[in-house]
Amino acid sequence: MSDSPPLNQPPIVAPVAPFSFENGEPSPSPLPTDPPNPRRRGRLVLILVLSVGLPLLALGGTAGYLVLSGAFADPEPPHLSAVQSERIESEVIERSDLLGTLDAQRDEYNTEVSQWEQSASWAATELESSAQPTPSVSNPGGGAMPGDDPYGRAFLDSIGATDVTVVFEAGPENCGYSGGHDDGYVYAGGCFNGAYPNTLFMAWDEGAEDIVRSIFVHEAMHWYQNEHYLQATYLADFAGIDSSTYNERWEADASCRAVYVYGIPIEDYADSSSPCTINGWYEGFIGDYLASLGAKLTEPDPAAFELVEASRP
Repeated sequence: MSDSPPLNQPPIVAPVAPFSFENGEPSPSPLPTDPPNPRRRGRLVLILVLSVGLPLLALGGTAGYLVLSGAFADPEPPHLSAVQSERIESEVIERSDLLGTLDAQRDEYNTEVSQWEQSASWAATELESSAQPTPSVSNPGGGAMPGDDPYGRAFLDSIGATDVTVVFEAGPENCGYSGGHDDGYVYAGGCFNGAYPNTLFMAWDEGAEDIVRSIFVHEAMHWYQNEHYLQATYLADFAGIDSSTYNERWEADASCRAVYVYGIPIEDYADSSSPCTINGWYEGFIGDYLASLGAKLTEPDPAAFELVEASRP
């Protein structure tokens, strides 16, 4: 019996142990041989896929750009009819007119507020003045008024003029006295000067004592006017109203107050430069008269300048 393997039989190869031991230490199995190269057919498929895919991506990017370009392109201008165009133009003109009116109303309101505040400030400053005149020419009639109120203190206190004093002065500061002449007449005159808000000037010739009291009360009424209507005169100035326009009414108002409030006989003023000529005189007449001339005597109200009534809480 032969020891050679039978014909057509593969030789028996002993299995390779995963480890072998040398000197008691395991040694790794032999490294595997390099893997075979991938098949050429697989590489061809990959190259074809990539070659076809890149153009598709490029095409997709182009399509996306075209779509986005169409979305953000400037729209076509609307086509308006003649009626629509005319209506739009009318609205633009109307709104422009409205804005112009709003600006004008705002400017007018700001101007009136400024005038009101400025006039109030001027009046307050003048009324707070403590300026006193320097007497220059003594009164021909003496240093006291005839009657039981020689310095006018009782009457002045009764009307609230507690800081006012009478100065007996026949010089130029007394704008109402024009006596001292040898013309056969006797004169009496007084003056209130706003530069001295706490002073009344009085002077008279001998023989004119009977009308001194009436003139004194008239001048005290000018003090009253100054206290209550000084701001009104500044507002009249702002309105372009010259004092010469209302001076006659101003003087008549003082005399009529003396007559209707304090009982001075109206005849005492009949032959004077300031007769009481206001029929139906009433408290507040001079303010109403200035307003009738165009003076704005009330503090500006924003609501009066609104084009459309505002909604307020």
